[in-house]
Amino acid sequence: MKYKIILWDADGVTLKNSRLFSEQLEIDYGIKTEVVLPFFKGAFRECSIGKADLKIELAKVINDWGWQGTVEELMGYWFTKGTLIDEEMVKYIESVRDSGSRCFMATDQEKYRGEYLKNLLGNNKPFERIFYSAEIGTLKNDPLYFDYIYRTINENSENITKDQFLFIDDDEKNIEAAKTFGFETYFFQNFDDLKKFLS
Repeated sequence: MKYKIILWDADGVTLKNSRLFSEQLEIDYGIKTEVVLPFFKGAFRECSIGKADLKIELAKVINDWGWQGTVEELMGYWFTKGTLIDEEMVKYIESVRDSGSRCFMATDQEKYRGEYLKNLLGNNKPFERIFYSAEIGTLKNDPLYFDYIYRTINENSENITKDQFLFIDDDEKNIEAAKTFGFETYFFQNFDDLKKFLS
């Protein structure tokens, strides 16, 4: 295959799109979306770039939300309910990896869900490694995100050139940032078109 390194998005590509956590919380527990949204527009963004700790920030708000359990119980519910693996896609990624391309996940996550995904899909299950925004310190809409990945992979490899990297994502802002850095990109819309592109 042309690409030595393929970077795959999580939500919407490797993972099936599910309801927003705030929407699911309202359905299952009656906690209104408008009560939860300020957290995701504020403190959560800091968590996503490693500037704040999700457990600490949630502890400040869950009583106001009306959540009856612990922070850990809320996070467990959140991660399991919002992580629906696309098994067909995972099998395909395994086949791409077996054909000679190294496969990594590149995702915007705070550290706890980042580590959750590492345990679930890292260590060649099917990804060699999971890169996530909280460890990098910036989001995928920033070319510096891709610079970090490029340098990290090349620390332990022969010099893999930027045009041998392919980034797959369903968000155009992220695609533009990867292009700006110099990576090849694919804007994901559906599984069949992706297979045609990579064949």
